[in-house]
Amino acid sequence: MSAPARDQLEGLGLSSSCADVIHHLWDYLDDELTPDGAERLRTHIAGCPECQSYEVYQSCFLEAVKKLRSRLGASGPLRERLADSLKEQGCGCWNKVRTDA
Repeated sequence: MSAPARDQLEGLGLSSSCADVIHHLWDYLDDELTPDGAERLRTHIAGCPECQSYEVYQSCFLEAVKKLRSRLGASGPLRERLADSLKEQGCGCWNKVRTDA
């Protein structure tokens, strides 16, 4: 991590480990990290109140989306557009959006 980015995080009271949580939390929640990566995030989250709050928020958000998705469904073309958009943004879950029913 570059010095300006590190300084900005520290100015917010966050560490580089917090940045890892922010960057990889959805992969963590989707069980898409390596065991070592998941353990590093789990360990950091357990000791960081800010990251614990972030994990709770994101977990609730994903659960709400899951409930809406099962209730409302999504057309094939919509799923394709969403998957393509996620892939362009570098989200590792893009193919899951395309294939999950």
